[in-house]
Amino acid sequence: MADGGEYRPAYRRAVDQLISYIADQRLRPGDRLPTEADLAEALGTSQRAVREAVKMLSAIGRVRAERGRGLFVGDDRSLLTGQRPVSFRPTDLDHIAMLFEFRAVQERETAMLAAGRATPPDIKAMAAAVSDGERSISGATTDQDLFSQADEAFHAALAESSHNIFLIDAVSHIRSLQAQVSFLEIRQDVAHTDRAVAEHALILEAVRAGDVEPAGNLARAHVEHSLQDYREAIQRRLEAAAEPARY
Repeated sequence: MADGGEYRPAYRRAVDQLISYIADQRLRPGDRLPTEADLAEALGTSQRAVREAVKMLSAIGRVRAERGRGLFVGDDRSLLTGQRPVSFRPTDLDHIAMLFEFRAVQERETAMLAAGRATPPDIKAMAAAVSDGERSISGATTDQDLFSQADEAFHAALAESSHNIFLIDAVSHIRSLQAQVSFLEIRQDVAHTDRAVAEHALILEAVRAGDVEPAGNLARAHVEHSLQDYREAIQRRLEAAAEPARY
């Protein structure tokens, strides 16, 4: 049973299991996956749950379904290369912690550069994103779609304000990995949208004022708060996974 008394659908468990299966089997982009029936048997779940999990993972590029050919590991950007190449696992607490640890360093440096380099158009783009964020929380309930759009726009504008092409690309890549966590319905458990919007506004004001160190510190704290939110949400998911599956 999930937090708040709601049952966690079997397909959401299957998503976690299939991501783990791909990593544990050391499968690479383009490698063939077993059939849905064989995956269901390997994961100890139903074929229906696997089918729904495949649809979700196809949407974020982790799995590719080809008509008449079968299932394959997707050619997405989740594979981190280097001496020890690994695939980012958006339901793994350690991976999420490392992602946010990296983002905290990245966003701090990005905000510091932005505070020294932002142009009036940059400030305008950031301010528009903050305004949209404030609008997303102005009603009786949060407009999650608008908030997500505003959040993405704010961090993209902050990165652009650094005027460093490598930071802009790095921020885009890392946030694409974080978006996988959000897509897998973890973000719905993260309720601190009011705080996030307020923190965006504080970062904007520091950048606008050219306060380099405060801008960097605020950006880092913002990411660290997000990590704590996601850590708590993932922990609730893990606890729920210990309960029997139920449609």
